[in-house]
Amino acid sequence: MSKRCKTIIIAILGVIAIAVMALLIKLLFFSGLFVPLLKVKGDDPLIVEVNEPYKDPGVVASFHFQDYADEVKIESHVDVKKKGTYEVIYKCEKYGKEVKRTVKVEDHKAPQIKLKGDSTLRVFENGKFNDPGYQAIDNCDGDISKQVNVKQQINMQKKGTYTIHYEVKDSSGNIGKALRKVEVLSDPSLTKLYYDYDEYDNTAEEWWFNKSKDHARTTGAKPQELLDKYQAYYQGPDEKVIYLTFDEGGNDITYIKQIADVLNKNDVQATFFLTRNYIKNEPEFMNDLVKHGHVIGNHSWHHYDMPTLANSLSVDKFVAEITETEKTYMEVTGQQMKKVFRFPKGGGSERAMKMVKDLGYSTYFWSHAYYDYASDVSGEEALKTMMEHYHNGAIYLLHPSNKGNYEAMDTFIKNMKKLGYQFDTVDHIPQTKEK
Repeated sequence: MSKRCKTIIIAILGVIAIAVMALLIKLLFFSGLFVPLLKVKGDDPLIVEVNEPYKDPGVVASFHFQDYADEVKIESHVDVKKKGTYEVIYKCEKYGKEVKRTVKVEDHKAPQIKLKGDSTLRVFENGKFNDPGYQAIDNCDGDISKQVNVKQQINMQKKGTYTIHYEVKDSSGNIGKALRKVEVLSDPSLTKLYYDYDEYDNTAEEWWFNKSKDHARTTGAKPQELLDKYQAYYQGPDEKVIYLTFDEGGNDITYIKQIADVLNKNDVQATFFLTRNYIKNEPEFMNDLVKHGHVIGNHSWHHYDMPTLANSLSVDKFVAEITETEKTYMEVTGQQMKKVFRFPKGGGSERAMKMVKDLGYSTYFWSHAYYDYASDVSGEEALKTMMEHYHNGAIYLLHPSNKGNYEAMDTFIKNMKKLGYQFDTVDHIPQTKEK
């Protein structure tokens, strides 16, 4: 290679070296090694929701691998209570550096409509509907309830489910919406009975039965042939099925919810004969019973001896004892009540059974019960009598006010399942055909 070529190559390499060095210097310059680095963290512009907390993301500040962020002064006039565009200035006087960030306070949040009362309301045909009201609050405009637009088409003369639409727009154009369902139901309390029942015997008789021996089916106060005329039952078909029923009128001391928990854990459904006031005062529990497949039966309004009302002068009171309870059940659960009835105190008459039947209900007595009113009945005693007298199709009458029934329930259920028995609700007992 000639001396001239070598000189040219050396010159070229020198130029390349100078270019590389210049590039390195430039990279080092922008990395902050030779001059201070100051740049904003996060987004720029930064969008902030009005009336929401604002936290400044800060800046990256370094020089010769040293962080000097604590030397940066922040000048900010951001007002999160007012929509607008603001500027945040970050200054480091020591190095003569300054960067800016744009902060936009905007309103993208829809106003909230809070309904007063339940989101599902139940009313009855031919009555009046009064909207419980609402409140609309916007994060920017405050209370804008007066601007809410309400759309509804509820026909109080026709059963059905209707929807009320609530809508409101804030000053930024954000729209808030809410819905309420209104169920128009038939009103059972309007039911009337034309009294023509004097030909039916109204001799009051408290239900009794012969206790099962050796687990054989048993007999009761009235023959089944007579009960069949009024769709009344005290035991189910001759099958390995037990019908647990519980009577509750609203005692001060009751284990009804604990018993329901035991039933639910064992996947057992039962029938709860409840008075109107108890249904009204325990709406959450009522809906939980229905959710788990239990049946809530009609046990009257005031727990009166019904034969005392089975006459021409008190027929409306007789009807109201049943229909007002049914109406309250519908208000609480939104469902039709099963047409199952039990006489308060077990006291009925042929006339009373006929009137109950004409109201569309079947009557259910029982084929097993014991003196479980006493508060000192133990779980062992309760279990003993439950196990001694079971039989095919047995309807058990139990009272939740007795702790012994609660304490015995889990073991009783498990024992009966081991014996091949199933549990069911009384509405599944086959109905007697009309004769």
